[in-house]
Amino acid sequence: MSEQPTFAAFEIQPDPVEPFDWLGRVLTQFAVAERAIGQLCIALDLPIDKGPLSSLQTLCNRLYRSSNKRCQTLLKRIERWRSFRPLRHLLAHASIMVVHDNAGNSFLLTRHLPLDRYDVTPDRLWTRDECQQLLKVASSDGRSITDQIRNLMQTPALMSALKQPDPGSSPG
Repeated sequence: MSEQPTFAAFEIQPDPVEPFDWLGRVLTQFAVAERAIGQLCIALDLPIDKGPLSSLQTLCNRLYRSSNKRCQTLLKRIERWRSFRPLRHLLAHASIMVVHDNAGNSFLLTRHLPLDRYDVTPDRLWTRDECQQLLKVASSDGRSITDQIRNLMQTPALMSALKQPDPGSSPG
């Protein structure tokens, strides 16, 4: 009989998070969603004078007012994406480095660059799991918002309904 080979048991260490790759990928996904939102605002003739998110609240109000399920689904996704915007701001204005604890675990440290002398945004330590989770959510939201907006824009009747100004709003 032939002997069965023996295999040594060893723990596979997950790939460490490469800080600048992670940062770039997260910020890119935020930008993907922002771009799609801006395109929808333009298609609805909403002002974008101060950037693609200038009319974000107006857009959300119009989506909320709609009884269409796709509008409600998009609104929920945009609201979740909006809840992560403070992190986007933090990451866009931070320096990043890898630090290790006494046990050899690595973390990402983001150090916020203050906007002015009153800005006291604290530094933040990110675990590997937190990094992966934020990237997963940002990727999911970016892709979902883009797809949903593309589908919405291909429905002329729905776009026409969304172009109607909010009741009680003044023109211009």
